[in-house]
Amino acid sequence: MDSLLKPLSLRRDSQIALPLSPMSIQETSQPEGAASSTYAAPYPLTSSAIAGPSGTSDCFHIALPPDEIPTSRTLITLGGSEGQPLLKVPAMGVGAFAWGDVVTYGWGPAGGYDKRLDDKSVSEGFDELVKIYSKLFIDVSEHYGSDNGYAEHIVGFNLDKHFTLAQRDQRVVLATKFAPSASRHPYKYPQVVQDALQESLNRLQTPSIDIYQLQGPSTGGFWPRLETLADGLARCYEAGKIKAVGTCNLGINDVRWLHDYFQKRNVPYVSNQVEFSLLHMEPYTSGLIRECRSLGIATIAYSPLAVGRLTGKYSSKHLPEGYRNLSHISWDKIEPILDELISIGQKHGKTPGAVALNWVMCKGAIPIPSIKNAEQAKDCSEALGWRLTEDEETRLNSLGLVNERDWNIFRKVTEWCYHQASYYPVVNFHRAPFVRSPKWSSPFARNHPRSS
Repeated sequence: MDSLLKPLSLRRDSQIALPLSPMSIQETSQPEGAASSTYAAPYPLTSSAIAGPSGTSDCFHIALPPDEIPTSRTLITLGGSEGQPLLKVPAMGVGAFAWGDVVTYGWGPAGGYDKRLDDKSVSEGFDELVKIYSKLFIDVSEHYGSDNGYAEHIVGFNLDKHFTLAQRDQRVVLATKFAPSASRHPYKYPQVVQDALQESLNRLQTPSIDIYQLQGPSTGGFWPRLETLADGLARCYEAGKIKAVGTCNLGINDVRWLHDYFQKRNVPYVSNQVEFSLLHMEPYTSGLIRECRSLGIATIAYSPLAVGRLTGKYSSKHLPEGYRNLSHISWDKIEPILDELISIGQKHGKTPGAVALNWVMCKGAIPIPSIKNAEQAKDCSEALGWRLTEDEETRLNSLGLVNERDWNIFRKVTEWCYHQASYYPVVNFHRAPFVRSPKWSSPFARNHPRSS
């Protein structure tokens, strides 16, 4: 067990050499697992005119209005006023959670189950995103891809490959997150927030970012206090290193409190990111999305495909691999929703996943699906260029799930351990089979010192 846990003891302040060129991206020769594929539809698929009929950019404040068709050129304005917005993001972004993640998405080079998921596949997916969108919205976190900020390195490398710093401002909206984890000394706030931001900026190869988000409430919900965390974010804005702040996984009471706090500090508060899909409809049914919108705060939807469960690739007879704790619901509850997604998909010539993403946009949120390769980037883009009918949206609303969680006590405990795993190896028992192999030579982690 000790030997399995050692690779997880990565120092947060370690210096990691960045790749020198695209040629440094490694390939894996193992066969592809189903996790990197897309849904094999038993009906013909039809490509949409995802750029829209005119190819022009339409802008809408905070959320996509009813009856508007989302396209790859549709822009949602955040912050400021409707006439003078602070930021413009596409109707659908991309989440970088899968990039380097072993536990859930099975990062191949680290010994994960998906042997086609690696730096090369992600880079090819990124290339496709650049082709699809007039403007990219990329969401990442300092903890995605393990504790050494690996996903941020991937994002920074691919941005550098495609854009100069000047071009980024026109083509990319970049968001990352600060995690108020138990490993951070409570008496080093608020400076620890600013230090973490600088480390993220180094990995992302940029002097500033657009949105710096609080990745959920404090550890245990009581320390550091929300005001302490908000002060740290505000200081990052006042230092000129971010354009706006955002939050993740906060309920409406905390959002309201922070809205008032940031207004007093003259800090733009533009987004609240939550789990939102047909398997987790609470942000919509509780009124959270509506309330956020009334405050001028956009809702960003992570896990809009329920960690792959709504893509159509999986079923009770073909379960997804990995630790997919989000939307962990029995398949007898999921299958009626999938049947309807397939039925609607057949009518429009779309995969179930594209239908599910279109539904999220219809509900007033900005989905950020995670993609593993170019094929999945194209599949997700087919959620654009069309819109569900009112009847189709209503049918899906009636089937969607609220407050459904089939967790047992063991899963609750292991979920807590998962969130602490990067910080306390002693509770890392359930991640041991998925840890990074010491033999893996990452292009982003050459000569990376591992603690003993």
